[in-house]
Amino acid sequence: MAKMTKNLYLYLALVCFVGILAILVVDGYLGVYDTVYITFGEREQKIEAYSWQEPWVKEQGYGIGGTSWGESVYFKYTIDNRTFSTYGADVEASVWKSGEKIIQLLDESISVNSFKEVTANWKLLAEDLGGGAPGTGEYREYTVRIKFGDVERKIILSYYPPEKGLPPPVPVPEPSSR
Repeated sequence: MAKMTKNLYLYLALVCFVGILAILVVDGYLGVYDTVYITFGEREQKIEAYSWQEPWVKEQGYGIGGTSWGESVYFKYTIDNRTFSTYGADVEASVWKSGEKIIQLLDESISVNSFKEVTANWKLLAEDLGGGAPGTGEYREYTVRIKFGDVERKIILSYYPPEKGLPPPVPVPEPSSR
C-alpha cells in the first residue's frame, strides 16, 4: 500500500508538470502575430509583436530612425497565424503627416491558413510624400500606419536632407627640403 501511495504522488507531480508545460506552450505560442521589417540604406530593422506592448509605443508609435531624402524605404509585413483556424482581415498601410493622410501604400484583404504566414511587401519613395527635400539641418517626420483587423501599428520615420557627399580633401603641403 505504501508503494502505491508513493507512486501516486509521483504520477500526480508528473501530471502537474505536463499541465504547466502545456499552459506555457498554449499561452506563449498560440495566437496571431505580426512582424514588420523595414529596410533603408544598408540596414534592416525588425519590429516584432512584443515590441508594441509598451504604452508609449502604442500611443506615439515605434521610432525607427531616419534615412536620407530620396532613398527608398522597403517594408515587409508578415502575419503569422498560430491558431487552429483560418484568420482573415483587411490590411491597410498609409503614410500620415500632422494628422493628414498623404498616401495609401497598401489596401488588401488577406486570409492566413492555420499555422501558416502571409507576407505583404511595399516600397515608400520620398517623391510620393510631396514637397521637396528638407533643407540643411532640417528633418521631416512621417507616421506609417499599418492596420490589420482591429490592430493598428504606428511607425515614426524621419527623413533628412540628401547627403551632399564628402568635401574635397585638404591639400597637404610638401615638406620643404633644406
